[in-house]
Amino acid sequence: MTKFRETVAKVSWLLTLVFITFVQPLYLLPIEQQLPITLMLVMIGLFYHRPFIKVKEEKGKQGSIPMLILDSVFVVAAIVVGLYITLNYHAIIYRQGAFTGMDAVISVVAVVLVFDAVRRAVGWPLTIVCLVALAYALLGRLMPGALFHRGYSVNRISLQLALSYSGIYGIPLQIMVRYVILFIVFGALLQVSGAADFLVRFSTSFAGRYTGGLGKVAVVASGLVGSISGSAAGNVATTGSVTIPAMKGSGYEPHLAASVEAVASTGGQIMPPIMGAAAFLMADYLGIPYIQVVKAAVIPAFLYFFSAGAAIDIYARSKGIVGLPKDKIPPFWNVIKTGWVFLALILLVYGMLIAGASPTLAAFAGTMAAALLIVVRRVGLKALIDALYDGAQSAAKLCAVTAGAGIVVGIIQLTGLGAQLASFMVEVSQGHVFVLLILVMFASIIMGMGMPTTVVYVLLAALVAPALVALGIDVVGAHFFFFYFGVLAAITPPVALASYAAASIAKSDFDKTGWTAFKMALPAFIVPFFFVMNPALLMNGSVLEIIYASFTSAIGVWMISVATMNYFRGKLPLWARAVIILGAILLIGHSLVTDIAGYLVLAGLIFFGMRRKQVPPKQSEPLKA
Repeated sequence: MTKFRETVAKVSWLLTLVFITFVQPLYLLPIEQQLPITLMLVMIGLFYHRPFIKVKEEKGKQGSIPMLILDSVFVVAAIVVGLYITLNYHAIIYRQGAFTGMDAVISVVAVVLVFDAVRRAVGWPLTIVCLVALAYALLGRLMPGALFHRGYSVNRISLQLALSYSGIYGIPLQIMVRYVILFIVFGALLQVSGAADFLVRFSTSFAGRYTGGLGKVAVVASGLVGSISGSAAGNVATTGSVTIPAMKGSGYEPHLAASVEAVASTGGQIMPPIMGAAAFLMADYLGIPYIQVVKAAVIPAFLYFFSAGAAIDIYARSKGIVGLPKDKIPPFWNVIKTGWVFLALILLVYGMLIAGASPTLAAFAGTMAAALLIVVRRVGLKALIDALYDGAQSAAKLCAVTAGAGIVVGIIQLTGLGAQLASFMVEVSQGHVFVLLILVMFASIIMGMGMPTTVVYVLLAALVAPALVALGIDVVGAHFFFFYFGVLAAITPPVALASYAAASIAKSDFDKTGWTAFKMALPAFIVPFFFVMNPALLMNGSVLEIIYASFTSAIGVWMISVATMNYFRGKLPLWARAVIILGAILLIGHSLVTDIAGYLVLAGLIFFGMRRKQVPPKQSEPLKA
């Protein structure tokens, strides 16, 4: 029974990839039909891949006939709903507001199916959020104060969610189908063709000689691989399997090697072009070309990886971790000669986007080119299917959670909760921008601990973006602010998924790894405040403004790295660390006075640091957190 389940799930999810890869770019079907077909295939795989009730395999019950029958009922229901909406989409559009009894039944079943698909895909956190949203829509008349609304019937809610474009089949799922799944296929094909290995060798040749050696290789490699994977945990699995053992062998303690990889891999979600799928959502929500979102993401991504590199450099200097010996570093041009084709494929996608091509067309062209490379390199069929299946599993989860997020967004729109919550947050902050930003930061991190970054972005775009914009924050900066903190949740204890994935590879203590990664990433927590206060960091300004803002922000990030890592030519007293952090915070303020004050603190740090006698650490001493 278990083999049957896995086979059906695998075929269903692979069909999803094939369907989207060819139907979406070539416009063989309208989007109104693509969405229900895609979600139908995803749910068929989910309902067989993960039984309704999980039972330990050793008890022999997971493949039991009663459970198989129950899951098959869900599968049949998913097929009926998918085909009904696909075949009747024209009629459904024309009878908006005058739905039939069958429409109502189908919509209720669709909502129930999505709830269960979300539960099976990512567990209870997002499912509970969806249930709370549903209860809020039903019980609006019982809500206090600003949360009060008229309340809606089950039929009204389900019809809104299942048969309109502000619910299950709304913008989040549309973005998955139009762009993200294609990029997932592109990334899977690149990795199976050997791109991940090339990017690690490229990073080693580029950064391996510097202080910290393999730690900086991990930062560069994870940024590059993350640009085609867009998943923190997936990035850890891809590059961490190479970099973590290598770091341990060069003197890094296991928990620190895992922390370095976790921090570096998390940055892959803010590294263009995929950015954890949120870039496409952001472009659609803001109504701007995708390439503008990518352009705005460049400096924040640089600052994130600069903070990671600075933390590693300071740790390495404090413990004597030097660069790799020359015989361990592959010659840069030899690496380029053997792997130029991978750079060409990535540059092809970037070039098409810069030239104004749609993300769909760019991803399709990259996918076809990667497929041709696989044929030329004679990649085995089994390796190809395994790579695509890994990508298909990620795509299936994303489709399920974005359908669930669509439920929450649909209810927010139906009840007007978004506008009410925005007014409430502005009222609580009493008009103070910094207080509101702190509130949004905590909301983003807390939500990001239990849900995928893409879902967090969708929910916060509906809930808190209006509040930020209402206080005069640039709309692009507002969206990047809560997206950035949603990403950082992957390395924020107690639910630091990227850290735990790295710890499993390094065989280190989970909690110790999680808190060490959090400590290393602390400088990155200041970056969103920099670009919210100074839009030049989002490429919104003159060339000189952008250069000056980038330099000032990089200095601030480095200063916080010095304070949190507690080293500048020796250990620092507590008061000095506090002053350094204050100086970095002063650099956030977009004014000449605060910048001068921040630079005076920097000058003091350098002056007194240079007067200290530095005792070189023993190179044999292992690196500790």
